[in-house]
Amino acid sequence: MQEDYLVDLENSRIALVDVSEKALGPVKESILNLQKREAANIKDRLRKFTTRVLEFRSEFISASPNMITESSPEIIQQSYEKVIEYYNKTQTFETEARELNNLETLFDMQKSSYKALKDCRNELCNLKMMWDLISLIDYQFESWKTTLWDKIDTDELMKLIKEMQTK
Repeated sequence: MQEDYLVDLENSRIALVDVSEKALGPVKESILNLQKREAANIKDRLRKFTTRVLEFRSEFISASPNMITESSPEIIQQSYEKVIEYYNKTQTFETEARELNNLETLFDMQKSSYKALKDCRNELCNLKMMWDLISLIDYQFESWKTTLWDKIDTDELMKLIKEMQTK
């Protein structure tokens, strides 16, 4: 009884494939040209998008705040604003890239990976950490400048230094 059931199940699967091929075969053939045309449109959009991504990458490299030799509260603020601006632009490009990847999957095309966008994302994280560190150091020096020399407890400072050296 078990073997008969398995044979009937396999025969019904084969029959289902045959029926679907007969029913959908003409439909598939009629939309094949439309599908090819739309795939060509998607490839064109991908080429244009890739060009825009590469242009964005070169703009990002030239305008990112990574070669600044001075620091002040204004420069730090401007750098943060630039990082936020490029973060938002990168997110917009990544959203569009995901949409194009969905279309590629839908039309059985090879998925594109955009290394330039990934590089921008990584460099933005590094820039953010760098400017966090610069602002920390800058604000620390600014706070030290407000302390008068005669108010510095040198004995306490020497104890701290000795403790750090022993550890």
